[in-house]
Amino acid sequence: MKFSLPKSRLTHYLQSVLSVVPAKSTLPILSNILLECLDKKLKISATDLDVTIIATLDADISKKGSAVIPGRMLFDIIKELPESDISFEGTSNRIELKVPNGSYKIGGISPDEFPELPAVNIKKQVTVEAESLIKMITRTTFACSRDETRPALNGVLWQTKGDRMTMVATDGHRMARVASENKMLKGLNDDVIIPPKVLDLIPKFLDDDVETIGIIFEENRIIFNLGDIVVGSRLIEGPYPSYDAVIPAGSDKKMIIAKEDLYSSVRRVSILSNSLTHQVKFAMKNNNLVLSTTNTDVGGEAKENLPCEYKGEAIEIGYNAGYVNDILGKIEGDEVIFELSNPVSAGLIYTADTSKDDFLCLLMPLRLTE
Repeated sequence: MKFSLPKSRLTHYLQSVLSVVPAKSTLPILSNILLECLDKKLKISATDLDVTIIATLDADISKKGSAVIPGRMLFDIIKELPESDISFEGTSNRIELKVPNGSYKIGGISPDEFPELPAVNIKKQVTVEAESLIKMITRTTFACSRDETRPALNGVLWQTKGDRMTMVATDGHRMARVASENKMLKGLNDDVIIPPKVLDLIPKFLDDDVETIGIIFEENRIIFNLGDIVVGSRLIEGPYPSYDAVIPAGSDKKMIIAKEDLYSSVRRVSILSNSLTHQVKFAMKNNNLVLSTTNTDVGGEAKENLPCEYKGEAIEIGYNAGYVNDILGKIEGDEVIFELSNPVSAGLIYTADTSKDDFLCLLMPLRLTE
């Protein structure tokens, strides 16, 4: 194989592909990347067996071929080089990098030993609006569970039914559900559970001018076509719990409050919260919210008052401050609504701006400790 291309272009795509290369693995082959020289294109691939990234970029190809070499070693060499064209030449077992002031040789592995990569059948591709999908991803992955005893909760449920698509994530303490119009996927009727690892990669790889994302649904995989970069992942086996059943109905207490004021106040008060529970008490009464916390370990206390619109009997309820601000950071609009029933039941949090899209969060309270 023999090819050349500018350092800056190679660095960009190498960095993207290395996102999936494990720092440590029981399979040494996974620390390598696959280079393939095609007609006027260089393909760079990496996988951790669950997630695969394939980047295809323009290059000056003199001789076709393929090689498997250590990915991070190659990247570390290239990022230290000054900007110039870099030439690659060699066989499947050894590659030489030539630059204006020197050369570097790296031993390789037979491409036959590299894991088989998923086929990308563009004919099976359907498209979704990029902006809508990215917004749904960023508003759900934060709520995924890390408890491996309940694998379905380790992923994001993506439903494509009728005229809408819905994404849901929960860890049992909080839940995020977002929905948007589904005109491009109309006619598709499927539920898949996607690992957050692959979903979190998509916003990082998507160029600002890309308007649509190609999706290929397979029996146990999903593939995202982002143009120059294709990301594929195994799906998580279901079924996913019935999330509709846990959304409370008919809450008799409602608070409307300025989002940024609440966010800032929760951050300040939580500095003195318990280091394990991060509990902050919300006390609502007569259009006033009192945030407070007590930390006996350091002898600390904090309290702040915030104006709000509140309807219902006075209530005191404890929340994990980090969970509250995770949710507030995802909600659009100037004001948020809390719907509550009692100090031990889940509350609903959503934007007060009815013109925004359908985003709803559920948050379980903590038992108040005095």
